[in-house]
Amino acid sequence: FFLSTSCFRGARTSERMLDHVSIFSKCGVVLWSRTMAKLKPIGPNNESPVNSLVRNVLLEQKGSTHEHEMDSYKLKWTFANEVELVFVVLYQKLIPLLYVDALLESMKKQFLKLFDEEIKAMSCRNFPVPFDEHFDKCLRKASKNAMLAKRNSDLSRSSSKNSLKLAPRKSQENLTDRGEGDGKDTEGKAAASEEKEDAVGSQAISRSRLSRQQSNSGGGVRRRTRPSKVSSKELTNEPSQSSSRGPKKPTQWHDMPSKRLSKKEADKLDRSSSTMGQDDIDELQNKEYEAKYLPDTNEVAEWDEEDDQDEEALEEEDAKAISGFFGATQAFFQKTMDSATGNMVVSSEDLAPVMEEMRTRLVGKNVASECAEQICMSVRSSLEGQKLASFTRVRTAVVEALKAAVLRVLSPTKSTDILHQVLSNKRAGTGTPYSIVFVGINGVGKSTSLAKVAYYLKHHGVKVAIAACDTFRSGAVEQLRSHSRCLDVPLYEKGYLKDPGEVAKAAMEEAIADKAECLLIDTAGRMQNNDKLMKELANLVNKNNPSLILFVGEALVGNDGIDQLSMFDKALKTYLPRNNPRSIDGIVLTKFDTIDDKVGATLSMSYKTGQPVMFVGTGQKYTHLRKLNVHSVIRALFS
Repeated sequence: FFLSTSCFRGARTSERMLDHVSIFSKCGVVLWSRTMAKLKPIGPNNESPVNSLVRNVLLEQKGSTHEHEMDSYKLKWTFANEVELVFVVLYQKLIPLLYVDALLESMKKQFLKLFDEEIKAMSCRNFPVPFDEHFDKCLRKASKNAMLAKRNSDLSRSSSKNSLKLAPRKSQENLTDRGEGDGKDTEGKAAASEEKEDAVGSQAISRSRLSRQQSNSGGGVRRRTRPSKVSSKELTNEPSQSSSRGPKKPTQWHDMPSKRLSKKEADKLDRSSSTMGQDDIDELQNKEYEAKYLPDTNEVAEWDEEDDQDEEALEEEDAKAISGFFGATQAFFQKTMDSATGNMVVSSEDLAPVMEEMRTRLVGKNVASECAEQICMSVRSSLEGQKLASFTRVRTAVVEALKAAVLRVLSPTKSTDILHQVLSNKRAGTGTPYSIVFVGINGVGKSTSLAKVAYYLKHHGVKVAIAACDTFRSGAVEQLRSHSRCLDVPLYEKGYLKDPGEVAKAAMEEAIADKAECLLIDTAGRMQNNDKLMKELANLVNKNNPSLILFVGEALVGNDGIDQLSMFDKALKTYLPRNNPRSIDGIVLTKFDTIDDKVGATLSMSYKTGQPVMFVGTGQKYTHLRKLNVHSVIRALFS
C-alpha cells in the first residue's frame, strides 16, 4: 500500500517536472498539446522551443538521436511515420527524467489507437482532440514503472553490497573450521621455518662459490687484454684513406664559370646596386599581379555564367534507378508486387543495407563521417514504417529522401546576396559602410578570397575599401597592398605589431570619411585551438561589430574542416559578451575547382553550423568566384 501511494504521488509530481507536451503532423497541424510551465523564447527570432526544434533540427535532418538540448530545455521526440506524426516532450535539462522514453511510446500507441479516423481525415475542425485523460494515464503509468524499476535496482544494488561484505567473513569462517585460518596450525609454521632454512642454506652456498671464483682469478684483479690485429690494421689504414682524398675542393656553383670573372661580368651579376627606384619596383609588381589575377579580354566572370542543371541527365539517372524490378527469387518478386500495388511497408531490415551503401557513398564524396552517419540515421527514422508508392523500390525511396534532406541542409535560410545587402545598407542611409570580416586558419586563401569579393563588388558599382588587420604574418600587408593597387581600391593599414581591433576601428573611421560603401577586413590566420588568438579575434569583432563574418576554408578538407569551423564558431560565442552574441554568418570555400565530385565539405560545413556557403573559389583570377549551386552539389554527391 505504501509503495503504491508513493508511486501515485511521484506520478503527480512528475507532471510538474514536464514543461510542454505536443503532438503535431509533419505538415504543421497541432493535434494536441499541453503546457505545464511558461516557456521562454529561444534564439534570435524569440520563438518557442518546439518551433525552434522544427526549424533548426527536424527540417535540417539533425534529429538522428531523437533528443536535443537548447538553452535550458531538453527535448525528446518520436515519429509515427505511417501517419506522419511527431510526438514531443519538453522539460528542464537539469532534471534527469527516466520515464520520458516510455511516456513517448505509450502516448504514440494510445493516440494512434484512439484517433485513427481523425488522423486520416486530417480536418482542422477536429483538432485539438480530447486526449487529456489518456495522457494523464500514460504519464502515471510511465512514472510508476520508472519508480518501481529504480526501487528494484536500488534493492539489488544494496543486496549485492551486503553479499560482498559477508563473503570475506564466510571464507574466514570456513578456513577456521578447517583449521587453516586461525594461525595455530603447527604444521604450517614448521613448513614455513623449513623453507626459511633452505633459503639461508642456498645463500651460503652461492657466497662460497663466488669467493672460490675470485681466488682462482687472482683475487679479483682484471687482466689486461691485448688489442687484436684487426683493430691495429684498421687504425693504421684510417689516416691513409683520409690522406688519399686530398685537400677539399671549392664549391662550384652551376651558374658561375670556372675561370675568374672580369670586373664587367661581376658588375653585371651584382644586384645590390640596382638603379630601379621603389616606384619602378611597385610598377613591375603591379604588372605581375595584373597578369596573374585580372581576367583576360572578353572573359566572362563565373558569377555571371549559368550552370546547366542537366535535367535530362537527372531523369536518365532516376530511370536507371527505377529499372530492374523483377528478380530471380520469389521473395524479391513479392516485394516488387507489393511496391507496385503500394502495399509495401518499409521495415528496418529493408533500409539497413541501402542506408549503409548511401553512408559509404557520402563518406567517399568527402562528407565528414559524423555528418554522413547522422543524416542517414535521420532519413532512416523518417522512412521506417512508411508505405511505398506504386512502382517504387526501397533504394529509390532512400535516394530521393536523402536528396531532399541534403537540399534542405544546403538551402540557405537567409539571404546570401552580399551585393543586395551592401546596396540595402547604402539606401538605408546609415552613414556606416557595410563591413565584412574574413576569418580562417593559415594558408586557406583569405586574402585572395577578399580580393575576389572586392573585385566582384567593384564590378557591380560598389565603392570598396580594404583594411589590413593581419598584423602578424610577415608580408601580409604587402600582399594586400599589391591587391589594392591591382584593384585600384584604397588600403587602410598601420603596419605590424598593432592591435588588429584598433586597426579595424581606425580603418572604419577612414572609410566613413572617404564615404566607402563596403569595408573588407582581412585577419591573421590562426589555428582553431589557439585560445590567445581566438580571444584576439573576438576582441576585433566586439570592437567593430561587423555586418558579416565569413569563414574561409578549403573544399579539400573533410573532418578537419568541420573541426576548424566548429572551433571558430564556438570561440566567437564563448569570448564575446553575452549582450553581443555573434557567430559565423557564412562560408567561403576555396579550391573548389580541384575536387572534381568530392563536394562533401560543402554539406559537412553547412550541416554542422546551419550557415550557408556564400561563395566558392574556382581558380586564381579575380573572376574565378561563383555562388554555390545546390543542385550541382546534389548531382555530384549522388552521381
